[in-house]
Amino acid sequence: MKRTAAVAVLFALLGAVVLGEAVFRLPERWAKGVAIAPGEGLFAVATVNGVYLFRFEEVVEPGVEDPLAGGLKLDLPGYVHCVDFSPDGRLVAAGGWSMARVWDVFRAEEVATIEARGFVYALSFAPQGNLLLGLSGGEVVLYDVGKHEAVWERKLHGGAVWGVAASPDGKLAASGGAEKGLLFRLADAEVLFEFPGHAWDVEFTPDGYLLGVGAGKVFGIYDTATGFPYFSAQRHHGCIWGVSFSPDGKYAATASLDGTVILWDVVEGKDLQVLGEGTESMEDVDLDGKYLVSCRKDGTIYIWKRKVLLEGDED
Repeated sequence: MKRTAAVAVLFALLGAVVLGEAVFRLPERWAKGVAIAPGEGLFAVATVNGVYLFRFEEVVEPGVEDPLAGGLKLDLPGYVHCVDFSPDGRLVAAGGWSMARVWDVFRAEEVATIEARGFVYALSFAPQGNLLLGLSGGEVVLYDVGKHEAVWERKLHGGAVWGVAASPDGKLAASGGAEKGLLFRLADAEVLFEFPGHAWDVEFTPDGYLLGVGAGKVFGIYDTATGFPYFSAQRHHGCIWGVSFSPDGKYAATASLDGTVILWDVVEGKDLQVLGEGTESMEDVDLDGKYLVSCRKDGTIYIWKRKVLLEGDED
């Protein structure tokens, strides 16, 4: 990975690895989305003007003095709202004003630019490699990256689409807006269920049986076969902007306007820990088998080791 040592002078280290936590701040002082690459030891952060890629080993290991020195910057003009990796970890996509871009992670080369009407507020890769886009006008688009063309475009919401996700088997998809959340068929966007109320983010469990929804201040989980509620709890004091499940489906994490991240036990249906308390909004969160990553609106990035959060042990 290329290095960007030139931006190191703008870097402000806010913390160190203490009890499995690493904290640092981006020079842009604005961050909106985070995503962890499947099996590659990488994570991405969407900022005010582009996307940073980092290796965990160059950020969280003891003795690291300058996490930004190991970062790679991918350019996308304007405020970038969302970022996601392809299922094989080889591509990363980000969306912002009037466009989304897709890059090859390992060559750091752009492979597609997707023009859009208005803001691309949400995006998510489908298992087949197609890209779901949620637009500010209420449209959801399924885009074929390889063919450089839209498979379909539907106006599914009355206002901005804040969250989109595809099920792991590629059969279902979900979207969230200010007025409702939707579960629909990925192939043709036929709506199967509606979830009333705010739906700021949506995410499927790895087995596809459940759908997590950030519904205002409430974290809800629905059965994707029936649409019936599986679990619902209000622990946040502000809207939930980000939802993520661990690869084993046992845990979930939510990021909120109230400045916190909550780690949840999905099986037991309870909250385990409240993390990162502060005044600025926590904008997004992602969770894998080893790490939990979140970003604050002021550009602060938090990384927690999952084992430490669950077991309280660094070893």
